[in-house]
Amino acid sequence: MNTLEKAFQKLPLFEGIPEEIFPVLLSDAVEMTFKAKDIIIGEGEYPSGLYILLSGTAKLYKSSPEGKEQTLFVLGDGEPFCLCSTFRKKPFPVTAAALTPCRVISISKQNFFAAAEKDTAFLFSMLQKVSERLRDAMELAGTLSLQEVPQRIATFIAKLEPTEGKKHQKVYLPMSHKELAKVIGSTPEALSRTLKKMSEKGMISIEGRSVHIVNRELLEQCAETGL
Repeated sequence: MNTLEKAFQKLPLFEGIPEEIFPVLLSDAVEMTFKAKDIIIGEGEYPSGLYILLSGTAKLYKSSPEGKEQTLFVLGDGEPFCLCSTFRKKPFPVTAAALTPCRVISISKQNFFAAAEKDTAFLFSMLQKVSERLRDAMELAGTLSLQEVPQRIATFIAKLEPTEGKKHQKVYLPMSHKELAKVIGSTPEALSRTLKKMSEKGMISIEGRSVHIVNRELLEQCAETGL
């Protein structure tokens, strides 16, 4: 088994997938590297197949003709994208850009379907990821349309995975404050003011991207009703 196949086996997305699937899936895979801020694939382009973010952090976003951006999803290690374009010959509906140096693997459509035919567990794993992405998109739409900025920020922080186990109350923002503002549909200035108020009310303490949840009950209350 080569180095790339071993790396894929360690990704949560491919947990439980038989070893014999990986040579089929990765036989002609293309590896690409990107610097922070590089465009991985632009809106309207046709991807060569399924993309997997092997390492790094990237974002999926839409932009208006005036240049306003709305971040739709932040991708981490092992996340797939271009799923819709893999299943159907349609242009990519958003832009994918690197937030940090990224290593991306492109898997051909032919190999994707060959692997799916060989093992249905692989296909179910992909379908589960599509379902999760759709759920996240619907939650984001509801948040942006129905919640005020403090609720959006509190909701985002409350859903982050603790850095040291589920009972630990320290989380890490996966992006800069500027990028977080784009995710929640706000401005960096409004985000900074709100984080300061949340800190003053004893919900959180924040240093850079590290957030200590001082009082989770207050944080969750803010997510429901605001400050």
